[in-house]
Amino acid sequence: MSEGKLSSRELSMANSVVVRSEVLVGKPKRFVRELVVMPDGVEIDWYYVDTPSSVVVLSMTDDMNLVFVRQYRYNLKRYTVELPAGAVGPGESYEQAALRELREETGYIPTERSSVSVLGSYYALPSETNRYVTFVLVSDVRLVDRSGPRGDDQVEKYFDISPVLLTVDDALAEIGRDIDGVETAMVLMLARAQLDQFN
Repeated sequence: MSEGKLSSRELSMANSVVVRSEVLVGKPKRFVRELVVMPDGVEIDWYYVDTPSSVVVLSMTDDMNLVFVRQYRYNLKRYTVELPAGAVGPGESYEQAALRELREETGYIPTERSSVSVLGSYYALPSETNRYVTFVLVSDVRLVDRSGPRGDDQVEKYFDISPVLLTVDDALAEIGRDIDGVETAMVLMLARAQLDQFN
């Protein structure tokens, strides 16, 4: 390496310095711009979505159906089939947040026989956001609110959400078709071993 040139490790963004941070949009999603100075002095405007931790909920009814939501996604300009999901509130555990989101988006709740377990936690789209997602599995849920999903009072009231029940086989067969969101597909694949015992 010639004198004065930095190695690729020395040029790494891990060695950059944030000069200025600005919130461009505060809610419902927080968009941030940071002016970052690289180790070689180059300045870069870096944009990302700053989000709280969240949960994605895979739940099963006592008659072995998985509970999904069909909702309109504005940025895609179409309806999607996904698992219930949402942010973890202040003071909430992942399990508490999962059960709250499940009820808000589908009207389903756990029974006295339910088990709730964490399947794992992962970063979603780390090039664009710091969103950290925990996948939660809930067995033996039942419908208690037939009036339809409530959603939150910020933007979910506009999502046109409705619950959809699919068998394990049908859900797995829909990956890449009606189920084409990475998070939902990943949860189904992660939980496949557990779900196979219900088939």
